[in-house]
Amino acid sequence: MPNIEDELRLALVEETSALGVPPGLAHRVVQGAKRERRARTTAVALVAAAVLAAAVPGYLSVTDRSGVASPTRAVGVDGVEVGYLPPGLGVPVLERADAGGLRGTAATWGAGDDLVRVTVYRDPAFGGAERVLGGIRGTPETLSGVLVAKVRGRGAFTRAEGDDLVWEERPGLVLRVTVGALYRDALRRIAGGLIPKDPTGGVFQGLRVTYIPPGLHLADLSSVVDRTGWAEIRLSGDDGASVRILAVRGLSAADPETLLTWARVRQNLYTATPEKVRGKPGYRADGGGRGASYSRLRLWLEKPGLGYVVEVNEGLATTLDRIVKGLVPIEPPSASGNAIGQVTVAYLPPGLRRVAGETTRLGKGWSATVGRWSDGSRDVEVTVIRGVRLYDNLWVNEFLRGEKRESARTRRPSMGIRTTGPDGRRGIFFESTEVAVHVKVDPALAGDLDRIATKIRVPPPSYRP
Repeated sequence: MPNIEDELRLALVEETSALGVPPGLAHRVVQGAKRERRARTTAVALVAAAVLAAAVPGYLSVTDRSGVASPTRAVGVDGVEVGYLPPGLGVPVLERADAGGLRGTAATWGAGDDLVRVTVYRDPAFGGAERVLGGIRGTPETLSGVLVAKVRGRGAFTRAEGDDLVWEERPGLVLRVTVGALYRDALRRIAGGLIPKDPTGGVFQGLRVTYIPPGLHLADLSSVVDRTGWAEIRLSGDDGASVRILAVRGLSAADPETLLTWARVRQNLYTATPEKVRGKPGYRADGGGRGASYSRLRLWLEKPGLGYVVEVNEGLATTLDRIVKGLVPIEPPSASGNAIGQVTVAYLPPGLRRVAGETTRLGKGWSATVGRWSDGSRDVEVTVIRGVRLYDNLWVNEFLRGEKRESARTRRPSMGIRTTGPDGRRGIFFESTEVAVHVKVDPALAGDLDRIATKIRVPPPSYRP
């Protein structure tokens, strides 16, 4: 998330845009004073202060203390730390950026051959490095004159001149570094020093990740390893340090003992001692092999149908408990509200009230939470399904067993699979990025079904499924 100074500066940029100040003013001041770098930096600061003062009410005082950039002092751009910059660049100009339909935030030092610019684009629905460069996401061949590269193992794009580098740090976060001729040799080092303050995106499979040891970055955005209900993220460092966080859903996590059995078979776990983990039934365990591959683990059952495993290599053993403590479950909405499993039911027919209690269904690789609303004679049932097997016909057949299907599958709620149950209840089943939803209504409410389904609001994705 951007810090408060970033937010204030961006707000001021928008407020001053109507004053008629030419957009290249700061850069022309830089070029005009190029004879002496210190004088140039002073001039930029004075001009920026004068422009801002014209738009800021007298009671608002803003001081930019992001500091003079140097190899050892980090600067923040929209929640991304700039860990390395060539020395003596001065104070950046912060501005809005737009490329390929993606909005972003750019911090610019200098101009022309002296240019250094770091741009952060955020868009969880339509991100992608190709989009920033004017191509089609997932289709590098649509980018002419662009070379394929790597940044921390992620696919990136650059140009033969070596003055531009663009990559998708994680879904919804695209980073770009652009430099002038004087700083081409520093391009890679600047890019390597860009680290999101929240390296995991904050949320993974129902957990908010609040602590990761310094020096680690995401190695895999998300992994669906097999069909037993297992998803993971992996973080690694240049010195071989690694952290894995796994979420296990469905029958494999029906209870603590089943979760342990799954871990012994699927995760090469060989010793385990029962122990409460974050107040839940779980285990302290060892895994891997001896020597460099030796690992330490904690695993626990968060609730029936959902278990977690955290594994670190031996070198990070002393940080394991702190990592686990920093995994905070996303609080579910109140049972009295119109929400279930972080999915909001935005419309219900008048007169319906939430029925106390929820039920759970477990399958091979998926778990489902069922909530109900009723007025005593009519009712609505909403089932939220999570797991790594979404988009797999086998799991859909398992979940919808006994339901008559009336239309083809689609991701659009208004055109999902229409169902009719043995009891005559009408329904719509549809899939989003990380959840599937099945809405079922009493026959008397069949006319409200489409409106209920189209008003369902699912949370944004945390990682690719």
